[in-house]
Amino acid sequence: MDKQILLYSAGLDSFPAWHYLGKPPAMYFDIRHHFREQELECVRELAERCGIDLTVSTALDLSSWDTRPLIPFRNIYFAMLASNDGADTIWCVGVKGDHTRDKSPEAFARMSEVLSEFAGRPIKVDSPFWAMTKTDVVRWYIEAGLPLRDLLDTFSCMEPGGRRVHCGRCSSCLRRWIALANNQLVGEFAANPWEWDRVQSYYRDAMRDGTYPEHRAEEFFAALETVGAPL
Repeated sequence: MDKQILLYSAGLDSFPAWHYLGKPPAMYFDIRHHFREQELECVRELAERCGIDLTVSTALDLSSWDTRPLIPFRNIYFAMLASNDGADTIWCVGVKGDHTRDKSPEAFARMSEVLSEFAGRPIKVDSPFWAMTKTDVVRWYIEAGLPLRDLLDTFSCMEPGGRRVHCGRCSSCLRRWIALANNQLVGEFAANPWEWDRVQSYYRDAMRDGTYPEHRAEEFFAALETVGAPL
């Protein structure tokens, strides 16, 4: 029997994925990063509220690698430890257009090959959302009739100011705001993401010059239009 594990962070991707995949067992790795307290609190709260079969693993301390904004290659370690826990299918949630070195269809295919070779059994690392953007994921969740309160209580911030206080001044907050705004949802942020100085100094030009995929640019400018921000 195929044992599935969802790598879970209570974010705007992994929480809908738990529903989308039929509520598989979930695993959160407490890697001691700088926003662990806020993230872990949300992970545990939503797990208790929604009945998520959750394991919190303390097997991996990457605090010495915590170079903001994100710890590099962490998904490789997560997949390795999940396979060592007996998982045959490891769901590591990426969305359309994700292209970091350890989160892309190509990266997951390579992880699957290497883990299968060393474990001596078939292991698959994959995401259910490669054909969907973050906006699409939120839209699916809404159309499925799932509780909006739970979705809005997810956590997606790299520099939180307190208990689930989204800073509005990091790339995770910007992507969260875009996905919510394009679905007519209002999230709570300490500062308006569209007024972040990096939106003006970097993202507007980068979205126009092809730095990001076309669908990312379309969703970025569509979200700006919802608040009347300069395009």
